[in-house]
Amino acid sequence: MGSVVTSISGETAVDGRHHDISVIVPVYNARKTLSRCVESLLAQTYPDFEILLVDDGSTDASLEICRSFADRDPRVKIFSKPNGGASSARNLGLDSARGKYIAFCDSDDCAGKDWLMSMRKEAGESGMVMCGYHIHYAVPEKGLTEENIGMPTDRPVVMSDMTEILEKTLNARLLSFIWNKLFVRAEIENARLRFDEECRIFEDEIFVLSYLEVVRHVVYVPCYGYSYFFPAGFYTKYGFETDAFMKVLGCIYRLAGQGASGGRKYPELPSIIYWYKIAVGRYAAAHPFAECTDRIRMLKKVAEDFHSGPFNHLTVRILPERILYMMLKRRGKSLKGR
Repeated sequence: MGSVVTSISGETAVDGRHHDISVIVPVYNARKTLSRCVESLLAQTYPDFEILLVDDGSTDASLEICRSFADRDPRVKIFSKPNGGASSARNLGLDSARGKYIAFCDSDDCAGKDWLMSMRKEAGESGMVMCGYHIHYAVPEKGLTEENIGMPTDRPVVMSDMTEILEKTLNARLLSFIWNKLFVRAEIENARLRFDEECRIFEDEIFVLSYLEVVRHVVYVPCYGYSYFFPAGFYTKYGFETDAFMKVLGCIYRLAGQGASGGRKYPELPSIIYWYKIAVGRYAAAHPFAECTDRIRMLKKVAEDFHSGPFNHLTVRILPERILYMMLKRRGKSLKGR
């Protein structure tokens, strides 16, 4: 055998060759779900990968669990850092990754056994591959319910026009996450892409959309490869900052000008209107009308640019600003209680 390169957590390559895929997992106080996550990764049918467990200053037994997996499988590497948030943990993972491709997994989720295999089959030297996913909701008195998110197809869907990419993937709820995708590390490094550590929400969208500004080729594979466990108290846990979403909108507007929109200036993206409406509503719930007018005007512009038909988000488009503010404020307060 050739030489073995080692790091603080063990083997990183055998015979001088780096693993094909680097799977980055940010870890913070995840002792209840971490084993389920890592076990699902080690059970992958595609074997040529490394797992980068980035402990983000956990105060529970997460780091000990990471070490137990590193002792068990040399593909598992551990990195430990002071707490700085998921984006900083992912950035450390990107700095340390050596695979040709990058995948992400969250420590409270898990992957199906063909998650990597299904995407790797369609991966090339550039572009992005994505798969479908299961979303699990905790419903009071009913336990977990499951929803399958994907395109209605049994064959890979290849897309290169930006309007088609945005409309098909955003409206199918496939684009906004990082964990159902395979990225080319060279493209990330050439563009110097990293996660925005100032954002506590929408950082996934900003990263994916920024990556799309670099590549022009996307493939969807018909595999529900990932299980996303919808966080309890999601709408109260996150602030839905309008400033962070403005970064998302900046990416969307730049990308929207790169596709063929069939006579329209912008593609039909009602989901973008929905999420910005939530963000503005949360802001309106805590601020007077005078401090919300710029955001409301921007929301009306977004609704006018990206609506999917004459009645889609019609109230946002036609209501006077003050009445719309009152409606959004009421909705924002109700979301805080969910």
